[in-house]
Amino acid sequence: MFLSQCKAPAQQRVTVSKFLGYDARPRTPLGAFARMENLTGDGYPTLSVREKRKTVMALDKPNGLCAKDSLIWVDGGTLYINGAAIDLTLTDGEKQLVSMGAYLLIWPDKKYVNTQDLSDKGSLENTSQTTGTVTFALCRSDGTEYEDYTAGAAAPAGAESGDLWLDTGSGAALMRYDGVMWQAVDDAAMKISAAGIGLGFSAGDGVTVSGCTGAAADGTWTLLQCGDDAIVIGAVAAIEGEQTTAVTVRRYVPDMDFVVECGNRLWGCKYGIVDGQAVNAVYGSALGDFRNWNTFAGLSTDSYAADRGSDGVFTGATAYLGTVLFFKEHSMERLYISAAGAHQITSLQCPGVKQGSSRSLAVADGVLYFHGSGGVYAFDGSMPRLVSACFGDERYESAVGGAAEGRYWLSARRSGRDHLFVYDTARGLWHRQDGLRVKQFAISGGVLYGLTADGVTALQGAPDGDEAAPDWYAETGELGLDTPEQKFLQRLELRLSPNSGAWVKAHVSYDEGRTWHYAGSLQGDGRRLRAGLLAVRPVRCPQLRLRLTGHGGCRIYSISAVYERGSDLP
Repeated sequence: MFLSQCKAPAQQRVTVSKFLGYDARPRTPLGAFARMENLTGDGYPTLSVREKRKTVMALDKPNGLCAKDSLIWVDGGTLYINGAAIDLTLTDGEKQLVSMGAYLLIWPDKKYVNTQDLSDKGSLENTSQTTGTVTFALCRSDGTEYEDYTAGAAAPAGAESGDLWLDTGSGAALMRYDGVMWQAVDDAAMKISAAGIGLGFSAGDGVTVSGCTGAAADGTWTLLQCGDDAIVIGAVAAIEGEQTTAVTVRRYVPDMDFVVECGNRLWGCKYGIVDGQAVNAVYGSALGDFRNWNTFAGLSTDSYAADRGSDGVFTGATAYLGTVLFFKEHSMERLYISAAGAHQITSLQCPGVKQGSSRSLAVADGVLYFHGSGGVYAFDGSMPRLVSACFGDERYESAVGGAAEGRYWLSARRSGRDHLFVYDTARGLWHRQDGLRVKQFAISGGVLYGLTADGVTALQGAPDGDEAAPDWYAETGELGLDTPEQKFLQRLELRLSPNSGAWVKAHVSYDEGRTWHYAGSLQGDGRRLRAGLLAVRPVRCPQLRLRLTGHGGCRIYSISAVYERGSDLP
């Protein structure tokens, strides 16, 4: 009697050789990882350990970072350009560093420095207050005083052609008699003279004048001429003579939440209470002049100001595609710059920058990325689209973004923990590095730098990273849930290549990650181009999780899962 022949159980092999990065959604496909640390997709389609970082400069109070021709940072209240301290007093707090030509603008201090001529530095604002006698005189726009004229509320009798009359009646105006009638004189202004009244000002500055005996001289003016001891404004006041009470001349810059440069101007926005008044507005400096925000002479080079009707605080601002974008959480204000000065703003209801994530704005490969309430968005000029669906239900805050070589870097916080992610913009893949908190990013000389709590760190591109070989891990989601069939994972086969001295260990969990069981290891032998085989043979189970931990450099080439079909019964 012969026994019946037994058939071998049916097997199915699934191989993944293109790794999909980070994916925290409920069902994580084979090749993606629900949790990871210090891994990168730079060697796509393989998965590898990130490069070593390099400490550039240790700082006591890191407050700002940017790059122009060299790396620039702020430590406490001191500005450093290429490692040299600049004699410019700053407050101790986080800074917005804005580049405009050769100049660096520092906010909220409203200071500037010429990075090509470090002696050219100072404050954007200036105030002069007189302490002695102040003299007022009617003059031409070049400052030449009028000497022979008659002042009064009524025109002088017996006037001859060419006579001048300062009309003090219905409104101060200088008139000239042409032999038939009185005609207004276009070239009429006022010179205000006092010791040091013009120090720190220049012709063309938009200033406010206050304290004059005649109210006609008080107000906002564009300086027609300026010297150390005299200024010329476009007022024609019904006063002359002197006063001893103080006159104040001030060039001021509006308080702004965010400031950017675009079209050779600075642009900013403000939402809140200023001097007891509710403000919801955007501002622009005069063309090519970051000091002047109050020049309104009807020229294309004038400053700009516009109230906005959209609700909510401003949450970020940036320059993109020749326009300025002012964000709120659920809208975008897009300002189109006109060479003729006829700037226009349009409002778009769309996902905006999440409050607290203003520094997440960064451009990678021509696309603007930012962190919003629903995740990370990409904006190419049409509508923002979500690119962080793989985060699942995870919600982050206080995001900071940077960009380099087709990668968008994101440092964000979730439930009190910091996370550093890297997004491959070409392939749409995310990878998590570690819990490093980056306050600002900057790129210089092909190296991406980050401002951390300890100082300035080269994150990518530094050829001589000085940190220790990083530890890393990668954890899959539940394997075996991709089909309704009753099947069992017989084994996992991993092709990987650890560097010399590096090691990799495998663990499996049968209870959704609560308990981990050792399942094998592999030691690097220096043969980097020869992939090793790590076989994992779990106990009979419908699904499991795989966790790889390692130390040092490693490249993972493929993962194969061999399934055995079981009974159709529950």
